[in-house]
Amino acid sequence: MERQRSYNGRRNIDERPKNLSQCRLQRSSSLPPVARAPPPPPPPNQLKLAAMAIDLNVRLRSADMPLAMQERAIRRARALVDANNPGITKPTQVAMCLKKEFDALYGPAWHCIVGKSFGSFVTHAGGGFLYFSVDKLCFLLFKTEVRPLVKPPSLHRLKINNA
Repeated sequence: MERQRSYNGRRNIDERPKNLSQCRLQRSSSLPPVARAPPPPPPPNQLKLAAMAIDLNVRLRSADMPLAMQERAIRRARALVDANNPGITKPTQVAMCLKKEFDALYGPAWHCIVGKSFGSFVTHAGGGFLYFSVDKLCFLLFKTEVRPLVKPPSLHRLKINNA
């Protein structure tokens, strides 16, 4: 019995079907057509926020925050950057103003970092994170969870048996 030789696991040329166009046609016609639905339109609030960001020359980078809070932060940051107030000139002072406003409006434990170049890795409370840029300044605004301090028992109150 004679065995047919193959090259790289392929059939010999003699074994190929004569009409290759029909084989290709059959393969492609056996697949069902793929119907792709267009993506759903974004909610109107997101469109409003995007339009406002474009209008104020703000680039939203990442957000986990309600849209109303995002809008307030972006508008306030733009106003602070544009202000010619001599008391607010450095990024540190801009960050302090934004942090104090959010502490007053939405409760304590807000943190704000403003600068041209910085890295970060933060843990934030749900619904309390926003990273965006205004002109060349980047803003990182986030909220942490506040937990009451539990004082450890005093060493004077502990009785240790020296037995």
